[in-house]
Amino acid sequence: MSSSTDVLFEMIDRSSEGFLENIDEHKLGRANSLLSSYIYEKMDKYDVSPRDIVMKTNISQSHVYQIISGKRAAGRDKLISLALALGLSLDETQRLLTLGQCGPLYPKVRRDAAIICCINQHMDMYQTNECLKKIDENEL
Repeated sequence: MSSSTDVLFEMIDRSSEGFLENIDEHKLGRANSLLSSYIYEKMDKYDVSPRDIVMKTNISQSHVYQIISGKRAAGRDKLISLALALGLSLDETQRLLTLGQCGPLYPKVRRDAAIICCINQHMDMYQTNECLKKIDENEL
């Protein structure tokens, strides 16, 4: 039986040692498999294929397949590129970054603020890179 996040926090807080002894009973997902499931869910929702992702990003085909299958971790910029290729909303992008164990976009950081604007304007990765280049920030 899976547990809600709040319940898990309470259980860990009350008895960290006991929680660790019985960790498998809580059916917790591994980070890569949670990320992979989320990516597949969004690919299905937005009708995007792995090939579409390759064409819409500067990520190699083998790397895309390794990321979406959970066999390879992706850096923050790769996940942002993936989010743009999938056409994710800002909330969905933040979730993707969190599941990928990368920091979410932070509006007080100049580059992140620009990326947030690009996501909100439904720009693709190439348009986002042009925007970043114009403000003298590193491209994805």
